[in-house]
Amino acid sequence: NLLVIEEPEAHTHPQMQYIFIKNIKKLLAEGIKRDDGINRPLQYIITTHSSHIVADSNFDDIKYLKTEAKNNVTAKNLSDLRKQYETNPSQYQFLKQYLTISRAEIFFADKAVLIEGDTERILIPTFMRKVDLEEAARLKAEDTEEIFLPLLSQNISIIEVGAYSQIFEKFIEFLGIKSLILTDIDAINDDETACPVNEGTKTSNSAIKHFLKEITWDDLKALPIGDRTIPLGSSIVCLCYQQEEDAYHARSFEDAFIHSNREFVKGSKATFQGLKNASYFDDDAKGPYELAGSCIKKKTHFALDILYHSNKDFSNWNIPAYIKNGLLWLKED
Repeated sequence: NLLVIEEPEAHTHPQMQYIFIKNIKKLLAEGIKRDDGINRPLQYIITTHSSHIVADSNFDDIKYLKTEAKNNVTAKNLSDLRKQYETNPSQYQFLKQYLTISRAEIFFADKAVLIEGDTERILIPTFMRKVDLEEAARLKAEDTEEIFLPLLSQNISIIEVGAYSQIFEKFIEFLGIKSLILTDIDAINDDETACPVNEGTKTSNSAIKHFLKEITWDDLKALPIGDRTIPLGSSIVCLCYQQEEDAYHARSFEDAFIHSNREFVKGSKATFQGLKNASYFDDDAKGPYELAGSCIKKKTHFALDILYHSNKDFSNWNIPAYIKNGLLWLKED
């Protein structure tokens, strides 16, 4: 008694996918009523590419299939992932709840970008588009036959993980997908107080302290991307945070963006909804760190301001180098 339902999402919109999986589980749980009155349980398999169906499925019932090569597919039980977190079951519980509630699409991704918050969630797709446009223009100018696969045509999942990217380490290794972690260097001094990078003595960033715990502060500030790239079984992770750019080392995204795009912000400061103390941008003595701390009223509004004031090909501002380099790394196979 085995029922196989193949990709039920093929002809249904997301709301119907939720309704389908809820109803089919309830219906099939009733089993098969035989003529002699005995109910026999029915085993069923549902194959799917739908994050909506996965999100409403029992985590331990999911089998993850991944193509390794032609005619070579591996199958893994998500229930086995629990063993990877035996030393810290609370992390497994967090991962399980987070993925099934809001981020099940990562199961179907070939690559992932792990970001800290709303600012990156708003801007990363636009950054990807800008990288694609710049790469296409470069190849056209060079008249090269180099193969170009745009970021936005790749199967990349953007996952907002806050300060918990290190919790996803074993999960990324389990999935075997290439992943980029975008985070902040978060410089602090010996008093554990936030400060400019050039006054810092260490980082408060939990992801950096986890993945690069053996690296000294001075080395961390100038660490090449190759030394921030970490193999995880069949997967690989690259950690990208602010690097020195044009003789300045930013501490946060806003700090880095203002440094690279001060004139862009200054020219439209009157209509930037995410700014306060906008007149500070007229004072050349105030650096990007101070401006980021004193002038950003709300980070999400500032991110939307960037989009609103962009021209059609996003050429009137620059992507902070640490993000652009990370996206170029992710773009490659």
